[in-house]
Amino acid sequence: MVDGITPERVREIVAMADRPVLRNLLITRGYHRLTLAMARVLGSADFAWPIFAVWASKQAGQFIREEELGAWVSTLLAARMPAALDSLALRAPIRRALTQIARHVMGGNTTVFAELGAAFAAFSAAFAEPAGRTEERLADVVGLFSEGPSLPDELMVAADGTLERRQRGGQTMVREALVYYFSALHERRPAVRAELVLLANGLCGLHEQTRLQPYIAGALAAPLTELPAAEGGLIGAALATVVRRAATELMMTMALPGQVLRLGFDLPAPPGRPLWPEELARLEHPRLLQLTEELGAYEARERGLGLADRVEDWLRLGGQEVQGSGADDWSRLGDRMRYIFEYFRSRQRDESLLASPFSAAQERDMLEGRVPAGPL
Repeated sequence: MVDGITPERVREIVAMADRPVLRNLLITRGYHRLTLAMARVLGSADFAWPIFAVWASKQAGQFIREEELGAWVSTLLAARMPAALDSLALRAPIRRALTQIARHVMGGNTTVFAELGAAFAAFSAAFAEPAGRTEERLADVVGLFSEGPSLPDELMVAADGTLERRQRGGQTMVREALVYYFSALHERRPAVRAELVLLANGLCGLHEQTRLQPYIAGALAAPLTELPAAEGGLIGAALATVVRRAATELMMTMALPGQVLRLGFDLPAPPGRPLWPEELARLEHPRLLQLTEELGAYEARERGLGLADRVEDWLRLGGQEVQGSGADDWSRLGDRMRYIFEYFRSRQRDESLLASPFSAAQERDMLEGRVPAGPL
């Protein structure tokens, strides 16, 4: 297998439909390689979007490897419906639900990598050498992506349970993000440069989360589709609620190096750091402020804080947090983006996220086409 991440390598990984677990691991590893490539181009002060995709893709792997979600389901069933664990009649519908959840998460993981993985592979290759950082070359890279609004894919579940999708819309936000990353290449003022990277990261995040909408909603709806008919309806409906809750809790947990984020709670400051990097403590770029207004972040969010959040902020209960950022419902795009934008802003300069998601032995296994043994 080729070690570098080029647009061609992205397509090779995406095509591995018959090996979904290995494909997810290679996507996660690919994002890490793209993070390092972008750091070589942009510098190591402000990190581009792939650094966040590494850990999101690794989290997605817990769904794609169905036994890990199954363990969460078993834990909740043991507490709430212990008899279900021993029911042979319920095992098949539970397995179908877990498979449908995995298919939706896998579809989203692959769709985003196919698009944004290719974008960052093309960008980092085109501008690896300072002499090649020209407007003409930028036009070539931007031209790889189509004009048009970001829209969710149209999904259908086939008779055999597999997903059929139709891509809609275009990639104007991706094109815009690439232009802002290019501007950051030539910007020497640290605060302005940091804002340009954050703006580009936010646009990538909004595009990918828009595209992911049907996959996330479908994953959370799968238990309600597969389970209510089991055991005459009542037990199945209760079982669906438990499985959906397990999927939601796993989806709303993000393991990062040295920290675990609970996405339903307000975003905490990075360990040992202030809530915002100094360069991003006050945002001024007009397009960035427009985006924060659209996402309900920054001043827009602060204006809408309730009394409880304001009192907690004044008293600093539990340390610094981004008040009002916690997502109430991860299936809602607005809830996700409110949290994700603040996450990007608070950790854009967090070097701990540069850590490899896998050990050297696990990387070696993947390069040789094997799924690593042991915990991932």
